[in-house]
Amino acid sequence: MAQKVIIYTQVTCGPCQEEKLWLTQQGIPFEDRDIRANDAYLQEAINLGASATPVTVIEHEDGEKTVVFGFDRQKLQEALNLS
Repeated sequence: MAQKVIIYTQVTCGPCQEEKLWLTQQGIPFEDRDIRANDAYLQEAINLGASATPVTVIEHEDGEKTVVFGFDRQKLQEALNLS
């Protein structure tokens, strides 16, 4: 699996913590971008159309990107080919 996973989070966001735990349990490495610690990450999340966290960007091997808003386990499983 050569896809890259980036998750935009906040420390105080419960669903963010749940998603990070879930990804870890699935053995999926990810880059955690805390939007409160870095204004550039906040702007990136806004540019993706986010109004809340978590926002997950999955960059596939073919260059395509999938964006998942919120901790939507089903959408994440599909996008990560875990189903």
